[in-house]
Amino acid sequence: MGIQPVDRRTFGDAAPPVAPCIDLAVERRTPRDDRRRGGDLVELHEAADGSASVLIADLSSKGPLGASHAAILRAAFREAARSARAPSYVMAALNRLHFGVENGGLGETFATVFVAQVDRARRTLCYASAGHDTAVILGGRSHRHLVQTGPVIGVLPGASYDDGFAEFSAGDLLLVATDGFTECRRFGTGAQLGTSGLMRALHARAGHTPTSACLALGRFADEFTRGKYRDDATLVAIARH
Repeated sequence: MGIQPVDRRTFGDAAPPVAPCIDLAVERRTPRDDRRRGGDLVELHEAADGSASVLIADLSSKGPLGASHAAILRAAFREAARSARAPSYVMAALNRLHFGVENGGLGETFATVFVAQVDRARRTLCYASAGHDTAVILGGRSHRHLVQTGPVIGVLPGASYDDGFAEFSAGDLLLVATDGFTECRRFGTGAQLGTSGLMRALHARAGHTPTSACLALGRFADEFTRGKYRDDATLVAIARH
């Protein structure tokens, strides 16, 4: 467990490489049941202008099939992000892929997806959220939830997505979690942690760097569940330089 090592060549299930305009940390947990693994994906693309795009996805498919679908989405994200288009464009491209003839589609799968774009020159985060519940910007002792801007990927063939905008200054922290963390259950009672539980745990601890936030929340969730996770759990924390 813990922060995954950075590998600038390829990261697969490890943390993405670092982009000049952001600090990024990733915390992961996996269930003991191999059939429940392989559904979470984190990918980063750095554009020529220095901006960075980050993808966080939670696929319904698991195991070897989930890993295969994740590889397809990873390649599609890289291709779409390379065009330096807005997150809404990237999201629509990923949704078309699910129903695309060229890949035979991705079957009866679906995915919640969050795409964030950080520009070096602006203090604004541009993002698109396809049914993703937990995306929060923390600043000081307060936090702002980022609303969904379109439906879950893989449900509506012609779905459209909007771009969302939020103030994202130096010192703020963007926190995105898959439901493996928010829906993990307290050992002995079955109570879910929830987004509110994550926020309380973070506000109770000093230090909101991406690394310190991921470490603190990972440890808190481990204590909460006693290490028994029912689903892949991924937490991504981003701060701008």
